[in-house]
Amino acid sequence: MNKIMIRTKPLNTGTHSNPVPAAPALSRAGKLRKYRHFYLFVSPFFILFGVFGLFPVIFSFAISFADWDGLTKMRWVGLGNFVELAGDDMLRTALWNTLIIGLLHIPIIMVLSFVFAQMLNAQWLKLKGFYRAAVFLPCVTPMVVIAIVFGLLFSPERGVLNYGLSFFHVHAIPWVTSESWSKVSVAILVIWRWTGYNMVLMLAALQGISEDYYEAASLDGANGFYQMVYITVPLMRPIFRLCLLLSAIGTLYMFDEPFVLTNGGPGISSTNLGIYLFKISFDDFHFGYASCVAYTVATVVFIGTIIANKITARREAKARS
Repeated sequence: MNKIMIRTKPLNTGTHSNPVPAAPALSRAGKLRKYRHFYLFVSPFFILFGVFGLFPVIFSFAISFADWDGLTKMRWVGLGNFVELAGDDMLRTALWNTLIIGLLHIPIIMVLSFVFAQMLNAQWLKLKGFYRAAVFLPCVTPMVVIAIVFGLLFSPERGVLNYGLSFFHVHAIPWVTSESWSKVSVAILVIWRWTGYNMVLMLAALQGISEDYYEAASLDGANGFYQMVYITVPLMRPIFRLCLLLSAIGTLYMFDEPFVLTNGGPGISSTNLGIYLFKISFDDFHFGYASCVAYTVATVVFIGTIIANKITARREAKARS
């Protein structure tokens, strides 16, 4: 059988031929021209962020070293605002009131949020969507409506709460007119408004836990209580820390609730940090000093958060080892 010989051309490996020249690298201006359409599409975000986000932060930090009322010429005072801050008794009172209000409502919010999340995650509960919306509804309720409703609830003479207490022969409580009860009133309003928000976060964490853990625990004879203690709570520690951190920061800069309910009164009994910053800014027009207080507190909170996270991370690393 005749063999057909096919002569092929050897492949060009580039060893003995000139390599293909690489494309020249684009300069920065060339890259801008080449990708100008993409930069154009994303530019509105950066423009708006620079004008309404970045510039106010930089400007407020700058005026923390100045004495400025917003109308007259700015006067540079250096660290004078920080020296004044160190001896500000009103600031210490506002921080103390903030701490008391936080201790009154944060533990209760954490417990109620976890309980509601457990209930709304139960298999036997019907109409889950309705109950979830009902618990979350206070978070999106306008403050005008909240002010009217809680004004009727806490009214010393015609309040619904005092009317209900009268059936148990309890004297009327001056909810918003007493220095002792004003903080309690603000804490009750905060509990009512923000429990649903934390509940949603905890419910999402609960639904992320695999059912395999509970099935294995049931096979080992663990009841619902032990499953919650040894499975649910340990796996939800990260979301507990998140809710605690958000609640603490929200309490520190809380403004709406004490403003619509007590306006910081009676006297300064419910004046927290948010109300205090509002008053020295828009009542006294000390914008420079207000910025100094805000940045100082924010720095302390930032450092404290970093330290707390590092301590928690070390504890978890020791527990795993």
